[in-house]
Amino acid sequence: MLNSSQQQTLANGENTFSQLFSKPPMLSSGRIMWSEMSLEQHYLPSGETPEYSLEQFAITINLGQSLQVERTLDRHLQTGLMFTGAVGLCPMYTSQAIRWDRDANVLFLNLEHELLTRNAIELLDTDQYEMLPHLITQDALIYQIGLGLKAQLKTNGSGSRLYAESAATFLAVHLLQNYSNRQSSIRGYAGSLPQQQLKKAVDYIQDNLAQEIYLDAIANYLGISRYYFCRLFKQSTSLSLHQYVIQQRVERAKQLLLQGKMSIADIAQACGFSHQSHLHRHFKRLTGVTPKNFLNF
Repeated sequence: MLNSSQQQTLANGENTFSQLFSKPPMLSSGRIMWSEMSLEQHYLPSGETPEYSLEQFAITINLGQSLQVERTLDRHLQTGLMFTGAVGLCPMYTSQAIRWDRDANVLFLNLEHELLTRNAIELLDTDQYEMLPHLITQDALIYQIGLGLKAQLKTNGSGSRLYAESAATFLAVHLLQNYSNRQSSIRGYAGSLPQQQLKKAVDYIQDNLAQEIYLDAIANYLGISRYYFCRLFKQSTSLSLHQYVIQQRVERAKQLLLQGKMSIADIAQACGFSHQSHLHRHFKRLTGVTPKNFLNF
């Protein structure tokens, strides 16, 4: 149950899902501070929420068993079966209250208004759009993005930021394409990055492998939008930005291992991995051997 001050906070819209439930989340991106998006995973007993609204666009993904849900959305009652993998959508500043009939394992994604609006301006040439609510929908892309973000946060912690920035951009575009009132106006991008821009991006990545790399920083360096860069970079390299950066960090680690002057822990830090086990996991995934055994092959 929420106390009176928490209910007032919810009424004012200044909230996250952490303030909506009495128990803290099992997993949260709060301390990591992802750009323009947050994630929380909650295990909830059967129950209900008071009426509330959020300042962000809210995505609910059911990771657990099927459950019956009731939602009062702007005073209209909706009911349905939230099956495993089902997705629920609620636009920002939309009043709702939810009831569910059994224990739930739920992933919540909150997208900031600025993220959606920036992509709407690029794709629609306007900031005038309306996001549409859905009590229950089946959307494999949203589900997979949610699982990917959860896995990245759980295993990489602060090293998940670049992945999260890219995922947030693609998620925003997908939502605008499929769950807004301006779907038919969306324009796409074909082709690849011009060679000069691709070289600048690759050089920037190589120069900054030892530190955290931000999607916005590269896009701003090239003078193009996040979505345009993400899409055309993958079409140019066959890898997402996150995949490419990890690959290049492993290649840098190989070079340093061959030099034989640094410990594996120092190499991990020099290559931009958050810790030694982070290097170990990706190195073995991409090469088939651990850093320690690399020199024996």
